Amino acid sequence: MINKLLSYFKIFTDDMEIILTESQLQKLLLEQGNDQIKNEFDESKKFIKSIISYVKKQHKLDFSFAATWGAALGGFARPVADYLHGIDPTLSEGNIKLIVFGIILTFFSTNTEKLSKVLEIIKQNGLITYFDMALRKSYDLRDAFIDFLNSLNLTFSKVSNMLAYSFLIPVVPLLENVFGSGLSDSQEQLFMDGILHYSGVMTGSAILYEVIKRMIKRFKSSRSS
Repeated sequence: MINKLLSYFKIFTDDMEIILTESQLQKLLLEQGNDQIKNEFDESKKFIKSIISYVKKQHKLDFSFAATWGAALGGFARPVADYLHGIDPTLSEGNIKLIVFGIILTFFSTNTEKLSKVLEIIKQNGLITYFDMALRKSYDLRDAFIDFLNSLNLTFSKVSNMLAYSFLIPVVPLLENVFGSGLSDSQEQLFMDGILHYSGVMTGSAILYEVIKRMIKRFKSSRSS
């Protein structure tokens, strides 16, 4: 339940005061949460499209089918790109996209021939050290995400199936905030419907629905403890 102090949460404008009841605040959280979910998914898809476009134009490498999984790939790859920006601000956007493309092929493709070509280009550009650093960080991210899914007592046949849910990675903090805020059952349902809609249900709606339900249970439990 949202703290009672928030039941009469006040927002001040220039010449008036608006008081939000608890139910109104919950609705506001829901609307803002859905907007942020949509924005995150859109950013992930846009990020992957930019990488596909870059490697095709600059290195004559075609990986167009990856656009179908844009949100999942972007959910995994965007934190890796952020990591590369952080370790060396002088890395160009093109170099980061090339490295991240190699990471995507490593974790999401079985095309070893294409991966070998990308790794050779990375070496030729003197980026193999950065790639190795990004690869270690990617394994850490993958393992942390899989550990989180495993903690929800879900059944997956193999790791690659778990990675199909990578689109959830950038929004986990948001989900924790919204699901732990005391939403009603109907509001939670609306939020879950929004995630199913914005994600494009690439992984099967029944399984994704169960994933989100168990996340809700986890976040509500941790908030009340």
